[in-house]
Amino acid sequence: MKEAGTVLHLARSGRIIIRAAQQVHDNTILFDESGRRVCKVMEMIGPVASPYLSAQPLTERIGRILGKKVFLSEERTSSQQSRRYGSRVRELKRRSSNPHEK
Repeated sequence: MKEAGTVLHLARSGRIIIRAAQQVHDNTILFDESGRRVCKVMEMIGPVASPYLSAQPLTERIGRILGKKVFLSEERTSSQQSRRYGSRVRELKRRSSNPHEK
């Protein structure tokens, strides 16, 4: 797993604020050091030189991850792959398998 950043605090909105160690895309799931899902990245905020991540917690025990590092999984999940491209390919395959369908 690659390091995504360090959890700084819990915002009033209920989101977790993370100091990013690298660029992380929206909707990416982050994990703790033991591989448990901790949060889902909602957006990158702040300056480009030192960005922060705003993430929705996926656990009730937020105090346990404050000050800890969070990680990215190195394998891409289907939700992280290009949905637009993938859906277009699936549509073309479906149409080619059934030529009478409009």
